[in-house]
Amino acid sequence: MRLIKTLSLLMALFSFSGLFAQKVQPSSVLICYGKINPDQIQGYKYVILESEHYTAFDIKLIKENNENVLGYISVGEVSKSRFYYNQLKESTLGKNKIWESYYLNLRDENTQKVLLSFVDKMAKKGFDGLFLDTVDTFAEWGPYPNMGDGLVNLLKMMKDKYPDFHLMQNAGLSLIPKSAKYISTVAIESVATNYSFDKSEYGMHKWHEFYRRVEELQEIRKKYQLPVILIEYADSRKLYQKVKQQIAPLKWDYFIGQIGLQTIPNFK
Repeated sequence: MRLIKTLSLLMALFSFSGLFAQKVQPSSVLICYGKINPDQIQGYKYVILESEHYTAFDIKLIKENNENVLGYISVGEVSKSRFYYNQLKESTLGKNKIWESYYLNLRDENTQKVLLSFVDKMAKKGFDGLFLDTVDTFAEWGPYPNMGDGLVNLLKMMKDKYPDFHLMQNAGLSLIPKSAKYISTVAIESVATNYSFDKSEYGMHKWHEFYRRVEELQEIRKKYQLPVILIEYADSRKLYQKVKQQIAPLKWDYFIGQIGLQTIPNFK
């Protein structure tokens, strides 16, 4: 039965006529953690930025030319470069040696207070909401899956304080049954693409892996009525075009950029 469902999904999404006849729409999402000129950010449905690079005036300008402007916040980890690291370092759970960051204890009241104060700063600057990163820390395969309740409780506090905020959850799909009532959209990285951190190489997932992930996301969209945003990575025009053609039939909002996320993508 599962094979039949997968084949049906494949046929519906990736028929040759549908794939090549339709016009591939440009990216409706911009993710950039580097500082860029607000005048360069125009025409996006979702803009995700590192809030510390921008003033309230900058955000006002960006909002005039885009639909949803979201500030980045890591809810599962904190790096030493963060201005609030010293306020949290005594209550962290352990170290992520890959990223040289520290896992957050969201059950800790001080941690909650510090993160919410950061949210307050973004709200005062005029952001429409938040891009919630490192949620996977508390998901099924993360290092602290037993602390998912802390993440859900933090989302509740955010929505209680800012009910109109657009909360975009990045990954952590196993937490969706509990977090869905608080979030507006779900983002997921590398559904089509497969970046190797060990080799620093860009690539693509195998087709059966891609289909499996799409099927899972389709079920989430249907059950929880949550729009899905794809975040993919490429380093060349050729790979960029290949990714676009593969994800276009889904008709989901998407972003394709280089892994560093420091500039507006420009594939020549």
